[in-house]
Amino acid sequence: MQKITGPVLMVGVYFAFVIAGYILYDSGELDGLVVWARQNLVVYFIFLVAVKTMGLIFPPIPGGLVTWGSIVIIGWQMAFAADFIGAMIGAIANYYMGKKWGVTIVKKIFGDTISNKISKLKIRKGREVESVAVFKIAGGGTIVEAISFFAGIIDLNLKQFLAGSAIASLVIGLPTYILTDNLLSSRNIALNLAAIVAGFLVLYKVKGRYFE
Repeated sequence: MQKITGPVLMVGVYFAFVIAGYILYDSGELDGLVVWARQNLVVYFIFLVAVKTMGLIFPPIPGGLVTWGSIVIIGWQMAFAADFIGAMIGAIANYYMGKKWGVTIVKKIFGDTISNKISKLKIRKGREVESVAVFKIAGGGTIVEAISFFAGIIDLNLKQFLAGSAIASLVIGLPTYILTDNLLSSRNIALNLAAIVAGFLVLYKVKGRYFE
């Protein structure tokens, strides 16, 4: 019997969540969830923070999609706040797990390809905060979660790591939530899309300044 690897398990769990979400939407139960969430904002907000946190600790859980999709339920401000808080809590948890179990945990969850990329990464001295921010923004995909483990593995200062993580969430997350809200409201679509594209181009150009 073939062994189920971390990445295969991740894909399986992720699609399980997507299918469950589609079933919920198709059944019409989603309308009831929207009404309930708006009537129980505090409980729903705590739920979003918990899901986002778990999504960072165990990436197959699409925590970011859940908070992002909640824009239509509770507005972009509260949805982003839940995403930001959950991201910080999850980053701290991953940092200490990386510190305790090292690159082994990265291999278990992400596989050899991602762990090899992370192991070879060298952050320039004196630019730790900017390096974490740029890498989280420009890394993309599962590397964003893996960098949290990596910070603990190389014993990066926790305050520097959290500062870089916060900057990354504000730079990429905040515009994304505002853009989504604008798209849903049909406001300044072309201008917002142009700003996002320009931002990614700038990040791509400066990435080399912070990593060896």
